[in-house]
Amino acid sequence: MNKKTISVRKLLLTILGLHMAVQIVLGFAWMAVNLSNIPIFGDSTEYYQLSQTLQVDEYRPLLYPLLIRIADKVSAHLPLEYQTLFYIGQTLLCILSAFFLTEQVGHFLFPPKGQKKSRTFHLIMFFTGLYIACIPMITFMNFSVLTDSIAASMLMLTIGSLIRILGSPDENKKYFLLITLSMLVEYTIRADRLYTCTLFLVIAFAGWLIKKRHEQLFRKYLLLVLATVLVSTGAATAINKSTQQPGLYGRIPTTFGFVLLDRVVWPNMAQNYDDFSDEINSLVSKKDARKFDKHNNNVMYQMAPLLREKVGNEKAEEIYKEMASVVFHNQPVKVIMDILEDITCVIFTPVSAFLSSYGLVQTADDWNLHCVSQSSPRLSAFYYNYYLHTFIILFILSCLILLFRFIRKAGTKRSKNNSISHLLAPGFWLCIIIALWFSIGDGAPPNDRYALLHYIIWTLWVLGIISPELFSF
Repeated sequence: MNKKTISVRKLLLTILGLHMAVQIVLGFAWMAVNLSNIPIFGDSTEYYQLSQTLQVDEYRPLLYPLLIRIADKVSAHLPLEYQTLFYIGQTLLCILSAFFLTEQVGHFLFPPKGQKKSRTFHLIMFFTGLYIACIPMITFMNFSVLTDSIAASMLMLTIGSLIRILGSPDENKKYFLLITLSMLVEYTIRADRLYTCTLFLVIAFAGWLIKKRHEQLFRKYLLLVLATVLVSTGAATAINKSTQQPGLYGRIPTTFGFVLLDRVVWPNMAQNYDDFSDEINSLVSKKDARKFDKHNNNVMYQMAPLLREKVGNEKAEEIYKEMASVVFHNQPVKVIMDILEDITCVIFTPVSAFLSSYGLVQTADDWNLHCVSQSSPRLSAFYYNYYLHTFIILFILSCLILLFRFIRKAGTKRSKNNSISHLLAPGFWLCIIIALWFSIGDGAPPNDRYALLHYIIWTLWVLGIISPELFSF
């Protein structure tokens, strides 16, 4: 490599480092301004109310209200409000988790050699971890009274541990333990993750065990896997069942018919109203149908309660399915395309967030930005848009680099197993599972609150594609 090429690469790496530093500074500036602010999410109010009674239904596990209650009690003896104490804790956990994840990726991309290089390696990994923690939506959730921050941190610990397990020749018992503990927290803080993350672990470990099936230690590996999955899911299930009270707050249970009402009937009810049976039309007016289509919250709080009150739970379930059948018969392409669009938007969350900012796709991202911007609207908007626009530049550049490599068939010094795409494969698989869960089971527009992992994985991916020098010392 000639001196000119080296100089250009150093310049580009410096520009990238400066960009990352700017985002980190913006992130900490935003934190300083919003240290005691509570974003206006409705869920935050609910979580605080639950922390006072510790009485939860099937939609809310106990752990998060319990943590709020502890923070509330501790803050009474400190010159800090409970939310400030909470934000500091969530942010520190996020930074440590991001540092752990970047270290596992960097360990395989460019393992450090020598004490001096090792120190530099850890410093760069910590810098990258700060950059990840200062992705705007990550920062916003760290400074919100919502489960999303801790849930994302647990996922980073799990993905980092899996990267280490899948890439190492030994069993790495401590990483299995870390996955077990992380998933136990995940399952007792977010009810839906008991299904999505368990499925993910089964798929990831099944693939790993297949590769290990001829090794002498296969039985030991199998026991470690079974212990990890069964202990985390079993303990979480026991805790949730013993603390949750289904139906306590009158919310509609998530049945198959209710999912169809949410995903298929909404927002297509008024268009298909005339094709519903006379029985349905006698229960639901055209005005009710139009109101229902206006907002996805009307599934839970308007239409489902209306029908359950008029005809009872079992009959309402039949009506949900009947309406869904009519809508799908009339508009199969629209229903399928809506689902596929939502899946794509969630998988490519940073890209869809950028497109949504220009009105090119429909997501709930603008609402999230509105909720966190009450104290600092200009700073919030600038910080958010700075990340989105720089990410798109890096994403396009990454795609061009991959295309160039494909056309030139240029080999790299690293093996395929140590490529950034291969290392982040567990993260991408979990991103897909989460996208399928929210897009098939929920008709609401994609919400990047629930896709924080997607921001993290895609950001690490573009860094790994564009500047592997960041990890080579």
